[in-house]
Amino acid sequence: MTSRIRATAVMAVCIATLARAIPAMAEDSVKLTLATGIVPTVPTAWFVKEFIAPRLEKYSNGRISTNVQISGSLCSEHKCVEQAKLKQIDLGTVSGANIGAFGPAFDILNLPYIFKDDASANAIINGWLGEELANKAAKELELHTLAVIPSFGFRNLDNNVREVKVPADLKGIKLRVTKTPIELALIQGWGGIPVPYDWATLYEGLQTKIVNGMYIPDAYVAAQRFYEVTPYITRTGGGLNTHIIFMSRDRYHALPDWAKDAINRTAKDLREVAFKIDIEWRERANADLKGKVKFYEPTPTELQLWYKGAVPAWVAVKGTYDPALAGRVLREQGQQDLISALQTAGAL
Repeated sequence: MTSRIRATAVMAVCIATLARAIPAMAEDSVKLTLATGIVPTVPTAWFVKEFIAPRLEKYSNGRISTNVQISGSLCSEHKCVEQAKLKQIDLGTVSGANIGAFGPAFDILNLPYIFKDDASANAIINGWLGEELANKAAKELELHTLAVIPSFGFRNLDNNVREVKVPADLKGIKLRVTKTPIELALIQGWGGIPVPYDWATLYEGLQTKIVNGMYIPDAYVAAQRFYEVTPYITRTGGGLNTHIIFMSRDRYHALPDWAKDAINRTAKDLREVAFKIDIEWRERANADLKGKVKFYEPTPTELQLWYKGAVPAWVAVKGTYDPALAGRVLREQGQQDLISALQTAGAL
């Protein structure tokens, strides 16, 4: 072999080796931007900053570094979804209600009274239903779901007009709603006036009475100091407040296997502890409401009116949820009375 041929052969080997090395070097470390619009007084922000970020770094042996942005510094609610799709952030959060702006994949979570308590919701969401929703989100929304977590539990009605005991008392009261058609239909079914309104400016909207109230968990009233502008809370229950922890599907699948493994392990840890930690946070927050608001606990007879008023909401959004899935969720919790009412109304 001539020296020229040998040199050419050596060069070819070097080029091939370099070509293999460049992707390997490119995959040696990953920086992920994690963003949420949630403030530090709400557990979702804590999960992003103090739970998810450290575990990603731990499970990747330091190969994943994180840039964590909370309190809306980069995005809030559905804007986080938009920015993830544009690859401006890598991991984001959005409420189970506001993600409805992109499609109905998670709308089943918002159906009134579909979950009867935390234990039932935890078992079902982190079991078969979570898998179903993750598959739907990947296909319909192009999102990879890490977890569906509670955010201060079940919603109640708050307002700054008067004490509300039964749905008829909501007449003329303007209630802020999220971007899910379910919540809009529910407030209408209860007799209130639904007003889509941005979360980031809700305090000012309540202060100026552009809106008179909202349908959120009690702990948010404490965490966001809404008790200063909404002194009445009616414990209707019904809607479980959830947050979706997500990534762009394409961004997730483009990551090296070791990074995906770290994300998967982190997500598993998150799903295992989310409800327990959320309950602890809400108990502390709710204690702060003592003496600051006037609570009303509907009697069993009055509560049946709230249940009855919720049935038209199911009917109004029929087609946005899978009735077979919804029926299975209710059956597993023994909610036969609600099933019968929904079947009579044609919602199941």
